[in-house]
Amino acid sequence: MSLPDGVRVAWREIAGGVARRSVSRALVSELLPGARLSSRCARCGGDHGRLRVSGVEAAASVSYAGGWAVVATLEGEGRVGLDAVPADAYGLDRVMPGADAWAWARLEAVVKADGRGLEVDPARVRIDARDDGTWSGAIDDGPAFDGYDVEGPEGVVVAVAVLTRHP
Repeated sequence: MSLPDGVRVAWREIAGGVARRSVSRALVSELLPGARLSSRCARCGGDHGRLRVSGVEAAASVSYAGGWAVVATLEGEGRVGLDAVPADAYGLDRVMPGADAWAWARLEAVVKADGRGLEVDPARVRIDARDDGTWSGAIDDGPAFDGYDVEGPEGVVVAVAVLTRHP
């Protein structure tokens, strides 16, 4: 299954002693030349939180799992969210009863693409499978994001949610 035009996913192993944020930002910069990247927490003002792209019309999302930095970029107008989860993740039942790594990755990709992240109660997210192997995800009655399960590093499941134009 292929991603929509303008959407790319890449990953890189995080070497010992290297800050994971520097690895993910380097990847995004390679995929979006000329982009300026920033992340400022809305709560505390710290240099963390949702990655914002300026200088080019694009969006990006970042996740970390099993020693890997995984990124998704969308060139053009729209939103993208990505989540990477170790395939053998445990403890998800505490947050989302009956969830496996794929369900969690899809859910978190949707809330990241939405822009609110885990401020959204996971119970408010609806994921629906499609016949072609893709899926859609929405928060309550909000816009439906197109979803894709994509190849990632060995032992890591990766889901991407895309909205190619603002509702």
